[in-house]
Amino acid sequence: MCVGARIKKLRIKRNVSADDLAKAVGVSRATIFRYENGDIEKMPATTLEKIAKYLFTTPAYLMGWEEDNSNSNDHNEIVETIAAHIDDDATEEEIEEILAYIEMRRNLRNNRNK
Repeated sequence: MCVGARIKKLRIKRNVSADDLAKAVGVSRATIFRYENGDIEKMPATTLEKIAKYLFTTPAYLMGWEEDNSNSNDHNEIVETIAAHIDDDATEEEIEEILAYIEMRRNLRNNRNK
């Protein structure tokens, strides 16, 4: 699987829009799509790092150098922490919605600080 396919797979899995990822990384939505489609082969390392961080993974995983998406454990820990603080009966979908809300608020704050 190529870098772009891994980015797209994780972006969709995390319910992150191309617009949100683009804003977080500091590129256009079209650039995100071009990365995902393999139209841009040489991505700056700083961009790769920002994408990896935003998608709770590592640059090495996105590059295909490791098969283990080790930072997904961080994501799982965050989900478990949220579940413990809100409601033991919360579904994973509800928790993912909370995470999406947190990311949206973070993006709004970052955009105001620019």
